[in-house]
Amino acid sequence: MKKTNIYTIFGVLFNIIFLFGNCTNLLPEFMKGLCVGLGFTLIFFGIYSENHSISQLRNYKKMLFNKILPK
Repeated sequence: MKKTNIYTIFGVLFNIIFLFGNCTNLLPEFMKGLCVGLGFTLIFFGIYSENHSISQLRNYKKMLFNKILPK
């Protein structure tokens, strides 16, 4: 069995926060929608990254952060 990646873990965490907030009505509707959308996006990205290489995206993010925050 493969090790679960960080994207899937955070996606499930956001969906758990949504379910908890939905049952207790502690979160406003905007936050619930944000948790669901972000959770599903991270889960699908985690599934994609298990089968495909995301090194180009990782390099692009590093380059973008280096441009924004120079050393």
